[in-house]
Amino acid sequence: LLSTSLVVRNQSSNDKPVLEVREIVKDRSQPVPVETSIRYLKSAAYQQTYEGQPVWVLYRRNHKGLFPPRKTRKTCIRGGQLATGNPCPLCRDEYLVVHEQNVELLKQFISPHTGGILSYSKTGVCQKKHQQLQISITLMEATFVIVGGGIAGVTCAETLAFLEPEKSIILLSESSLIKTVVNLHAITKTLTDFDIKEVNAEEFNDKHSNITVLHDALTEIDDKERYIKTRENITIKYQYLCLCMGAEPKLIPQADEFLEILGIRDTDSVESFIEKLESSKKLVIVGNGGIASELVYKIRNADIHWVIKDRHIAATFVDPGAAEFFQPSLKKEDVSEPPISKRMRYQEDEFKKSGAALGPDWYKNLIISGANATVPSSVTVHYQSEIASVQRTVNSEVPIEVTLTNGEKVECNIIVSATGVAPRKNYVTKSKFELSEDGGILVDEFMQTSLPNVYAAGDICSANWPLAKHWFQMKLWTQARQMGCYAAKSMVGHMNGEEVLQDFCFELFAHSTKLFGYKVILLGLFNGQKLGMDYEILLRMTKGLEYIKFVLQNDRLQGAVIIGDTDLEEMAENLILNQIDLSPFGDDILNPDIDIEDYFD
Repeated sequence: LLSTSLVVRNQSSNDKPVLEVREIVKDRSQPVPVETSIRYLKSAAYQQTYEGQPVWVLYRRNHKGLFPPRKTRKTCIRGGQLATGNPCPLCRDEYLVVHEQNVELLKQFISPHTGGILSYSKTGVCQKKHQQLQISITLMEATFVIVGGGIAGVTCAETLAFLEPEKSIILLSESSLIKTVVNLHAITKTLTDFDIKEVNAEEFNDKHSNITVLHDALTEIDDKERYIKTRENITIKYQYLCLCMGAEPKLIPQADEFLEILGIRDTDSVESFIEKLESSKKLVIVGNGGIASELVYKIRNADIHWVIKDRHIAATFVDPGAAEFFQPSLKKEDVSEPPISKRMRYQEDEFKKSGAALGPDWYKNLIISGANATVPSSVTVHYQSEIASVQRTVNSEVPIEVTLTNGEKVECNIIVSATGVAPRKNYVTKSKFELSEDGGILVDEFMQTSLPNVYAAGDICSANWPLAKHWFQMKLWTQARQMGCYAAKSMVGHMNGEEVLQDFCFELFAHSTKLFGYKVILLGLFNGQKLGMDYEILLRMTKGLEYIKFVLQNDRLQGAVIIGDTDLEEMAENLILNQIDLSPFGDDILNPDIDIEDYFD
């Protein structure tokens, strides 16, 4: 007897589908349209039949003897009729149509770990259906194709899924773990705070039924025929394409010669660093941005030499005054009972990948400790210096010696290069993108590139529109999320012929982060960007508690740095956006004895 399955026969009065058991239809002379199959995969009948699992999981082959034949049968259908009593998973259900547009079905036959097509020995499909799968999977199709499993790409895909729940979306990710934004809450009108959670592709697919995650890498873009090619030789046709691959670390020149020189950019590079640090007593950290500052603060049980080309620490974000405020944080107090390290990881062999950038507080639940637990840790800052050369040591406990541009020599076990990033260029295009000086893809006010129907968001792109006075681009996770969301809105608007208005977030630069254990809020032209020398600064500092800097021009607030729990960020944002004349208040605007917020509520 043939097996049975479920089908929706009719609708009841309360609009709930009535499921009836039916025998498998032997007559296959009339093929089911792919549109019907796509709807079927979203139906209650399909969900109850396959119990939320891939269609091949519950299938069992019938065979003689103890071991199954190496190959499955050639075909289950002959002359338009089922020719076997136990057809393969795809032939037994006539509503499972193999087609490049039926992405929800095709993804069930793609390995989430390698991105390759699953073997017929695992899925049990007949040779003819397996051949159809190979053709369809290598020529997939979707309305929206997003490349990049980081904050920008995932936010773009999730926004598209919300705005267009009936359209097909493919998210191409080099890592099987993708980064989703969780615990998002608005601090002010333009300022948000959120956490990053790594989830696997299956969990993400379950949450968004019209998103298909492919574990693969982009290799080629053909903007004329509107398709991309991947490392696994899969061709994906698109109507709209958004590139969100981010950037890659710019390592110091000596990195090609020494395995001890590491870059920190994604989860995998962090794990490699932690593993090597566990057997290291001395290390050199090069760079003065967010990742370098976080590492210096977080590392325990190691002697740190921090090499920076600036005159003060954390120069990417703050001025010398704030750097002086942070200075006591460099005095290490090693923690005897560090927090439990918790991270979701999956083994991904035989696939060279480059994961998405780290998000906010990436180090929060990690133990980052060296091997020098017998003496207190120390931090030595080498100001206005860079690495001149690196060489192997002789008869020393540590393997390498670093010579700085100021002539100093430092011996160490490892070197961390955190000297910025450059947009990814590990793919080819039919037509050339218009690029910025740093290699970023230029995008207009709708996040659209110079190629038709191709958009970009996050670190890979450079804003090429008339910027608002108080906004500028930095390669930060907050802007990656904003750009990804806005790119999705723009694509949907252009597809539907609707007017697209630029998001308000591009009116004011706003970033919330943590440095040296302190809450840090950066608003507007916080370091006097774009103002030349024509501005004045108001400061308020309480040692170990708060540091507040207001940047004023013509008695109007243009930017602010707020460190500590001051609750002044909303007031500062309003003063910048509304450009209120502050001359009547003079220096009292930051007088701690006056509750200045009452004036502007």
